[in-house]
Amino acid sequence: MTTRKSSFSEKPISGHPRRLADWLNPTGARKFHSLVDKIYKLENLALAWEKVKENQGAGGIDGQSVKEFGENAAENLRRLHEELKRDTYCPKPVRRLMIPKAGQPGKYRPLGIPTIYDRVCQQAILNRIEPIFEPVFDEANFGYRKGRSGKGALSKIWKEIKAGHEWIVDADLKDFFGSVDHKKLMVLVNQRIADGRVLKLIESILKAGCYE
Repeated sequence: MTTRKSSFSEKPISGHPRRLADWLNPTGARKFHSLVDKIYKLENLALAWEKVKENQGAGGIDGQSVKEFGENAAENLRRLHEELKRDTYCPKPVRRLMIPKAGQPGKYRPLGIPTIYDRVCQQAILNRIEPIFEPVFDEANFGYRKGRSGKGALSKIWKEIKAGHEWIVDADLKDFFGSVDHKKLMVLVNQRIADGRVLKLIESILKAGCYE
């Protein structure tokens, strides 16, 4: 009779850094100090609006739809440009809806719906900070990343299985967006972004709250 050593007792081997700060800036890359002007640039706001228009979706607490925003898009983008430039932009609370969980009768998940105006602003920020953070994300991460999908995640799993790996761990953080520590999150964002106005802008969106 032979005994087999349980893989649960094996010590995981990884060459990745263990500190979160090192994950965000593994090469010691410089911080980005001047970024806000690239966010409120009209060309960037126009690109953000096109993305929001493409995604469609419901409106926020002000009741404005994508179509209604588009009827005065030039004026709305100019106003957003001036507010971001003058540091007077103030995001509205998101409209909160409880959406039934698929396959889980009686259970719901909260969905926050920003106004179209705020959604354009958020997309404009994403346009500029995504290229900064994308290179330092782990290759096995497929959530909320441009050009990645569930299909790509499945391909990654099959690749690992074929390589001889036996364990697949599926984990989820309960209510992450509703419970994440904003202070710690901003510390991590500051590892790559040093523009105080951009940090303040992101923090104001995090603290905008919700309206049910």
